[in-house]
Amino acid sequence: MNIREIIDAWIIAYNPTQKQKELAELRGKICDDCTSRGVKIKIPFCGECGCPISKKIFTNSYNPCPLKKWGEVDKPYMKQEKTLL
Repeated sequence: MNIREIIDAWIIAYNPTQKQKELAELRGKICDDCTSRGVKIKIPFCGECGCPISKKIFTNSYNPCPLKKWGEVDKPYMKQEKTLL
């Protein structure tokens, strides 16, 4: 993820639309069961990229998971060109 994507994800997490909330919840469920999920100071993070999961799940990009685990849940909500519908 680049800095712009990170900033956008934090902004979206602050005030998401209903679709963004739904997608984030689905992505979060995938992360909950991921073996790369870690916790530092009680904050779940992605062990692959280091991003806090609570913000990364709100990114506006199609399947940005480093392990590409979000593709199926992203399809109904996003186009593969990396933008929310």
